[in-house]
Amino acid sequence: MKIKIIPVFLPENQCPFRCKFCNVKVANGDVLIKSKRDIENIIEKSLITLKNRYPDSFKEVAFFGGTFTYGKLEEIEDYLKTVKPYIENSLIDGIRVSTRPDFFNIEIAEIFKFYGVTTVEFGVQSFNLNVLKAVNRGHNGEIAKKAVKISKDYGFKTSIHLMIGLPFQTDEIFLNDVKETIKLKVDYARIHPLVVLKDTKLAEEGFVAPDCDETLDTLSRGVYLLKKNNVEVIKLGLQPTDSLNKDNSVLSGCYHQSLKHLVYSKIYRDFLLNLIEKGVKEVTISEADTSFFYGYRGSNRDLIEKIALKSDNKIERESVFVNGRLIRIFEENIYG
Repeated sequence: MKIKIIPVFLPENQCPFRCKFCNVKVANGDVLIKSKRDIENIIEKSLITLKNRYPDSFKEVAFFGGTFTYGKLEEIEDYLKTVKPYIENSLIDGIRVSTRPDFFNIEIAEIFKFYGVTTVEFGVQSFNLNVLKAVNRGHNGEIAKKAVKISKDYGFKTSIHLMIGLPFQTDEIFLNDVKETIKLKVDYARIHPLVVLKDTKLAEEGFVAPDCDETLDTLSRGVYLLKKNNVEVIKLGLQPTDSLNKDNSVLSGCYHQSLKHLVYSKIYRDFLLNLIEKGVKEVTISEADTSFFYGYRGSNRDLIEKIALKSDNKIERESVFVNGRLIRIFEENIYG
C-alpha cells in the first residue's frame, strides 16, 4: 500500500542544539504552526486532496522540524492528541515522528504507542564519533543504536536519517554508516548530502561541502547497498523550498532538485556497464525505469549504443529480462 505523508513542520525552538549545519528556517521555509487549529487545517486540506487522488493510501501525519520529543511530555501529548481523533475516525492511519535519538526512551515509546504513532525517524547523521563531534551533534552512535532498538521493540516502523559530506566524513566512513544502518534492520532511510546554508556555524567557519560531482559515486553506492539489504530509501536530498532557492541561501554542497534521478541514473549506468562487460547485447527493461536507464538529461545514452534496450510495461520496476532470465537490479552485486 502506498504511504502518503501529511507533513507538519514544527517551530525551530523545539530543538535544544544547534548543529553546525542547521538552519531550519531556510531548509523548511517559514513555519506557521502556532496552534492546534493550524495542525487541523493542514490535515483537513490534505485529506481532501488524498481522498480524490489516493483514496486507498496509508495516510500518516508527520511531525518534522526541531526535536519532537525534546519538549515537556504535556506538549508532546498535545500534538498527538490533535491527530488522535482523525485516527479514531479512520481518516488517518497513523503518525510519523522525526526526532533525535538522544531524546527517545521507553517512556516516550509508551506515549507514542498510546496515541497511534506508527513510524519513528531518527536524525542520526553518522555513527562516527569524530564526525558527530565535528558538527556539534551532541550524541554518539551507541545512543542512536539504543534508540532504534527501543523503537523496533515497540513495533514502530523505524527510519534513520544519514548525511554525506560532513566534516571528517570520508567515503569509507559514510559507507560504514550505511552498513551500520543495515545491521540495525531499520525499515527506511533518508540521505541528505551536506549543504552549507547561510547563517550556520559551518558557513561562519568557511567550510566548503562537496558538490554533486564529488558526492554522486559514493552516494549511489550507499543507496544501492541499502536497497539491496531491504532498507527503503524514502528521500534523497533536501526538499526544494522557496527559502532554499533564494539567492545565497545555499553556499556550497550537493543541492539538486533532481538528486534522486541523478543517483538512480548512476546506479543504472553501473548496472548496464556490468552487463556490457559480460557480453550482453540486449536487455528488456521496465517501461517505468526508462528515464533511469537513459540517465538524467540523457547521461547514459553513450551506453545505449553498446547494448540494445527494449521496454515492456509488464515488467515491474527495478527488474529486467536478460536472455530470458529475470534479474532484479538491486539483488545483483554491481559494486562487488
